[in-house]
Amino acid sequence: MKEVTAHQLQTVWLMMRTMQSGLLGQMDLSSSGVKRSFYAIVVAAPSLAIGWVGTSRLVLGQGATADQMIRLVSGLAMADLVSWLLPLAVFAPLLTMLGLGSRYPAFIIATNWAGAIFAFIALPIGIGRIFAPTATEFDMLIILTILVVTCTLYWRLLRAVLGVSGGQAAAFVLVSFLTGILSGYVAASLLGLPLD
Repeated sequence: MKEVTAHQLQTVWLMMRTMQSGLLGQMDLSSSGVKRSFYAIVVAAPSLAIGWVGTSRLVLGQGATADQMIRLVSGLAMADLVSWLLPLAVFAPLLTMLGLGSRYPAFIIATNWAGAIFAFIALPIGIGRIFAPTATEFDMLIILTILVVTCTLYWRLLRAVLGVSGGQAAAFVLVSFLTGILSGYVAASLLGLPLD
């Protein structure tokens, strides 16, 4: 599994850099490949966990109890899972409507593995919040920088995976981003997480 995971991550990263759709031929686009791509959530978990801890410390402050931290971290994990999975579901009818339904398996696979890469790229946010939770201006700068980087990489990836124009890819990135943010926020609200 380690070799398969490394190969998939390397291929997705190469597609982000080169936008070569031919690299899809190096990926397992079968139903097994689709199922296996959800292992990316496990790969991303350590990086995501650092972010959950950092956000919990930022929200609860230094006086938080272990019980409060565990509850908030667990809630953030559930909200993140929703925000990871829901955009994938939204794109099923969207791509079919646009005549790109045949590319949906490749979209799922590439997006899942890209999620693991993006979780690693976002590590500085969690680390910064753990060690400097009061540095809000620095925190915002890191968030904006990482947002620009990940959106650009995802835009390049979607152009390669879906074979669409730059404008279409930008629209897909926006849909994915907004769906992820809104679903995560709704999930957090339903779970009663104190994120204000």
